[in-house]
Amino acid sequence: MVQRDEDTTSETPFLTRRLLLKTTAVACAGAALGNDAQAEPSPTPLLKPRFEKIVCPWTPENPRHDHQLIFPLKDGGLLLVWCEYYVNRPSLIDRDRTNRKGQAGDDMPCRISARVSDDKGRSWSGRIILQENLWKRNVKHPNLVRLPSGEILFSFVAWDSSGQRNTFMKRSKNECESWSEVVQISQPGWYCNNNDHALTLKSGRILLPAHGVVGGGAYLGGKSTLESFLYYSDDGFRTWKRSADSMTAKGRGCHEPSIVELEDGRLLCLLRTTLGRVYQSHSPDQGDHWTKPVATELRAPDSPPLVKRIPQTGHLLAMWNNVESHSNWPRTPLTATISKDEGRTWQSFHDVDARPKHDAAYPSVFFQDGEALVAYYTRPTASARDAEVMLKAFAIGQFYS
Repeated sequence: MVQRDEDTTSETPFLTRRLLLKTTAVACAGAALGNDAQAEPSPTPLLKPRFEKIVCPWTPENPRHDHQLIFPLKDGGLLLVWCEYYVNRPSLIDRDRTNRKGQAGDDMPCRISARVSDDKGRSWSGRIILQENLWKRNVKHPNLVRLPSGEILFSFVAWDSSGQRNTFMKRSKNECESWSEVVQISQPGWYCNNNDHALTLKSGRILLPAHGVVGGGAYLGGKSTLESFLYYSDDGFRTWKRSADSMTAKGRGCHEPSIVELEDGRLLCLLRTTLGRVYQSHSPDQGDHWTKPVATELRAPDSPPLVKRIPQTGHLLAMWNNVESHSNWPRTPLTATISKDEGRTWQSFHDVDARPKHDAAYPSVFFQDGEALVAYYTRPTASARDAEVMLKAFAIGQFYS
């Protein structure tokens, strides 16, 4: 059952009407001119990180990096997992990163790689290949979940064609040293799972949020309407189900869902749309059924939000591109906000990255020892689809200042 939205809007207390007109005009210019147009400077305070580093840098051999996450290992080390795109023909090896011909598009060859840190993310090892590209286009969108037994579940999306992009999973009992055979989770079709979005509920149920094409069939870019749903399992994904409801909206639909468990047992889902807002939906039954998506106060372009619970405080932390647009640009600033009332209202807005000439999107967050490790892709707006992964460390208290 697909839950569709009404054409709703809400007023946002942290953007003035004058600034709204400016950002809307910039968004229109970006849609018309492409990423060479520039976003307006953000009026939101900018957080100063304790530490920052490009952990996955651009090279001619690997011109794009994104969809990252940080996963803790039992020995106290951290595993940085990300999508590493690579060139596969001679004509691309000397390509300038500003040349849009041969740019690193979504369907460029890609594998899932990793690095290890033993100093809480300040330095990282060389590259490890976690999942080779065995499909016709690429493999990406990693998620890792640890079971109570210590076993690690590793899910990803493998892309063969415009009609086949499916979700797979494999397991490790020895801290990612070796893996089981790969198992397909999805029914054959076209689906996506965002990085760092899988989660375990208090009940032990594991959720893997996803989106796909309404009605099935091939993905047709901006002409496709997308719906969000999830796979869930109560036995460590030895068996699993797809949620009874899906979530969609007008425009391009709802996609790239991010989910958090609320204190009352309900689930909150934040959704990407083309309607100039982050949308939200709730589930009363741990993810099987969902309410009709409605607009939040968070203005946004067509790019994904992320929502997490801060373990140290119990509050919700959301990150998203804080500018209204009905296209997928601008993708700056990348802004963080806190909710102390389970997502009903948001406060303490701070920018994580607000460089006008750079995109910053698809964040992931890992919490450790009073600190948040925030990673996201970044690229100059002149650099076509090429991207690097930036890592910044913040004290938890900075999000409240």
